[in-house]
Amino acid sequence: MAPPPDQYRHRCVADLAWAVYSPPLLLRRDSACTWFEGEWYLDQYRQIEALLQQLDHNPARLESLLAAQKDQRLGNYFETLWAFALDLHPRYRLVERNLQIVDGPNTLGEMDFIVFDEQSGRYAHWELAVKFYLGVGETLKYAAWQGPGKQDRLDIKVDHLLSRQIALSNHPVARAMLRERGIEIEDSGIILKGRLFYPLQRQDDDSAPVFSNPGHLKGVWLTRSELFSRYDRAARFMPLNRFGWMADYPVAVEAVGHRIEDLLQQVDRGEYRLPLHLVRQENGIARERLFIVGDDWPGG
Repeated sequence: MAPPPDQYRHRCVADLAWAVYSPPLLLRRDSACTWFEGEWYLDQYRQIEALLQQLDHNPARLESLLAAQKDQRLGNYFETLWAFALDLHPRYRLVERNLQIVDGPNTLGEMDFIVFDEQSGRYAHWELAVKFYLGVGETLKYAAWQGPGKQDRLDIKVDHLLSRQIALSNHPVARAMLRERGIEIEDSGIILKGRLFYPLQRQDDDSAPVFSNPGHLKGVWLTRSELFSRYDRAARFMPLNRFGWMADYPVAVEAVGHRIEDLLQQVDRGEYRLPLHLVRQENGIARERLFIVGDDWPGG
């Protein structure tokens, strides 16, 4: 699935486009809920593409919305981009966001999005997530895919999405609460985007986790020692801290990035911490996404 051209001048608009058009990580056709496929995402992007081009001329409304978010984590950023996209969309209307389901003193959970489909006249419950995982060991299994901080795994996230998050709209308390709002959930769907980073020596299709989307976004992870053996000393890398995890946004040619020696010196000085998300760039264009980890990762 080919992405649209690098046509946006503002990163927030480029990230908004990416949030919509980028391919999903998984296609769980064995699930009772919908795991939207790549063509569906491209269609939603086409529905708002002209409005995104207009927004790119004056993104002040989106920039203000993002700046006002108390939660600046990547997951909330992703949700806010989708909420903005639905505000532009002719078919889907966001009715509720982050709706807490409360049973007396207990909070049972939170529903990310409740969306009204103007075409079908039905309400849907959507759960959204953006994740970046590194494969370690038997990468066919979800448990082999770990977050860079080792505090998250693909198997845990998928189980949480299916057994807790998306199932919440079927809970009797949730259904009664929604009925008071005139809402009857008839459809449900999961939007799971991101990128899978494969071990340096295992980047073939046979290493992909089960039910993965064949068109999912990929990167590579390698240790700091392997960084020297894989890349020429003239290669340039741009660290991605808070920004740049989503769209392959062009950078100014003057921002040539760091050579390997300079980058690792900054790591040793504590200016960057491993694992570190990087983009290898040539002439200001992103060519490859990778994670650099310590030589003892994931053990250390």
